[in-house]
Amino acid sequence: MKKGSIYVLLAVLMISAFATAPAAVFAAEDTDTMNYGVGSLVVDLDPQMAWDSASIDVIDQVCEGLFGYNLSDPNLAIIPVLAESLGTWNADATEYTVTLKEGITFHDDTAFDANDVKFTFDRLNYLIENEMTQIAELYEPLASLYPGTPLLINETEVVDSKTVKFHLNYPYVPFVPLLCFSGSYILPDGGSIPAEELLDTATDTLVGTGPYKYIETTDEYTKLTYFADWHGERPDRYMKNIVFLYYSDGTAKSQAFLAGDLDWVDGSLPEFLPQFEASDQFVVGEQRRSTIILYMGMNNKVINKTMRQAISYAFDYDYVIDNLALGNAARLTSPVPEGIMYHNPDIDYPTYNVTHARQILIDAGIVNGSAYAPDDDFAWYTLATESPIATYNYTWNSGNEFRADLGVLCADNLKKIGIIVTFNPITWGEYLHLLFVEPWKLELYMLGWGPDYNDPSNYINPLFSPTSSSNGAQVDDPTLNNLMNDGLTETDPDERRDIYYEIQRYIVEDLMPWVFLYVPLSRGVRSIYVDGIQRNPMGKLYFATMYWTDGVVATDDTTSDDTASDDTATDDDTSTGGIPGYSFLGLLGAAAIALGVIYKKRK
Repeated sequence: MKKGSIYVLLAVLMISAFATAPAAVFAAEDTDTMNYGVGSLVVDLDPQMAWDSASIDVIDQVCEGLFGYNLSDPNLAIIPVLAESLGTWNADATEYTVTLKEGITFHDDTAFDANDVKFTFDRLNYLIENEMTQIAELYEPLASLYPGTPLLINETEVVDSKTVKFHLNYPYVPFVPLLCFSGSYILPDGGSIPAEELLDTATDTLVGTGPYKYIETTDEYTKLTYFADWHGERPDRYMKNIVFLYYSDGTAKSQAFLAGDLDWVDGSLPEFLPQFEASDQFVVGEQRRSTIILYMGMNNKVINKTMRQAISYAFDYDYVIDNLALGNAARLTSPVPEGIMYHNPDIDYPTYNVTHARQILIDAGIVNGSAYAPDDDFAWYTLATESPIATYNYTWNSGNEFRADLGVLCADNLKKIGIIVTFNPITWGEYLHLLFVEPWKLELYMLGWGPDYNDPSNYINPLFSPTSSSNGAQVDDPTLNNLMNDGLTETDPDERRDIYYEIQRYIVEDLMPWVFLYVPLSRGVRSIYVDGIQRNPMGKLYFATMYWTDGVVATDDTTSDDTASDDTATDDDTSTGGIPGYSFLGLLGAAAIALGVIYKKRK
C-alpha cells in the first residue's frame, strides 16, 4: 500500500454516490467519444502529487516524460518519449545527460525545450523540500545514507536548448526508470503551471505534451479531448474524446457495459463473466497474472523471526487461492513478482506444512517436544486452548468479507501450532490511521502493493526500509538494509541482479516478514468495437493506441484480453482496488475484487 491510496479511497467515500448511469457528457450521435466507466475519478491532478491509479490514469493521457515504456514489449523496455534517445551517464553515475526532441509543443502552444525540464524538476524539489507532496520518498531514496543531502537530484542543468544534465547527489541506478514515473512528467515553464503551488484538482487545468488535452473534472466525469498537434502517431479511427464516467456501484457499471452504454470499463465484477462470454458483443481473453502482490503483514517488532517462520509454514495457501480467491490467483513467491525486473524464480518459499511449523517451535525451545510431538494434533490444540504460546490480533477493515474470512482461516491455522488469534475489525478510516500513523498497534493484517515504475527497488525499499512510511510490518533488519543500499547503488546490471536475487531469497527463506499470499489473475473483456488496447505488466492505461473497429473479431484474436482496472478500494468492497501508479487493466478475479486491497498501482 502506498500513501496515495489514502487520498483516493477517502475521496471515493466522500464523492456523492449514484448507481444509475451518469449524465450524458456528449451527444448520443458523437461516435468519436470513448465512454470509459470507472470506480474512481481524479483525486490529485498534479503529476507531482498524484500517487493513486485513478489520477495517474488521466495524467498518463495528458502528460509525458523524457522516457516511457514500450507497452507492446512484455519486458517493458524503456524508450525515449520527449528525449531523442536514452541518456548517458558519467563514470561515477552521478551525472545523466539527455538530448531532447525538437518540434514538440505543449497544449498551451508553448514550445518544449530544456527549460521546461529544468522547471519541472526544480518545481519538484521545491515541493519536496517544503513537504508539499506525498511522492517525496521516491525522490529521496537514500535519505538514510545521505542525511545531509536527502534529495536525489541536486541540480537540473540546461546545457543548451535541447540538452539537459541531471546532477545527482549520489549514484542511483533506478534513476532512469524513475524518469518514467508520472511524477517525472514534464510540465511547461510558461505560466500554465504554478512553480510553488500544487494544481487545484477542482479548478485548475493540467497542461502537458500528451495525446489528449485535459478539459475538466466534475463529480460525475473527467473529460479529455485529443491534441491535434501531438508529436506521436495515431491509429486510424482513433478516439477523439475520452470521458471517464464515475460509477460508485460495480454492479451498475458492469450492467452499463453489458447494455452498451459504456465502451469500456476499468474492471467488471466476476459474476458478470458468463454474460460477457455469452454475448457476441464482447471478447473475453485468457487469464493472466498481474504484478499486484497480496500479503499478510506480521509486526516484526512483536512477532520474532522464529514465530514468523512457524506461522509461514502453518498457513494453508492452497485454501486461500482455491476457496477464498476462487482460483483467480497464483501463489506469491517473492516480494518482487513475475513481470518486474530481477524477479527471482528460484526461491524456496514456505508451503503449508504444519508438522514442520511445529518442529521450528520445538527446535527453538519455545515448545517442549517431549510433551507436544509434531504430529500430535490433539496436544497442540490443547496447548492453544489452555496455555497458548502467543496471542496475536488480526486487524481488518470491517465490511471486507475476504479479509474477515482470511482472519478465520488464520485463527484456525495458527491454533494448530499453539497460537491464538483474536479479531479486531475496525472502520476503514481507523485502519488507515493504524497503517500510517500507529503501525506498532498492528500484529497481523492484510495488504496489497503494485509498482510505480519497473524496478525491484520500487517494491523492496518502500515495503522493507525502516525509513519508509509504507513499511507497515516495521521491518528493520541490518543485513537487509545493507543489501537494499547495495541494490540502489550498484551500476553493473549483472551484479545488481544478483543483489536483488539475494534480497528476495533472504526475505522469503530467512527473514519471513510476511505471509506471502498471492497475485491476482485477470481476464480481459473488451467490446468488439474497440481495439488497440496494450496490455502490459505495469498495467499502464493508454488511449492513444486504441481505435474503433467495425465489430469483426478474428478467430485467433490475441489482443482481446487487454482490459482496465477498477481503481476503487472501499470498505464495503463493491469494486476492485486501485493502486497508485498502477491501473490494473483487467477483469479482476473474485479474489482481487473481494479484497478491497489498497492497491498500484496499482495502492
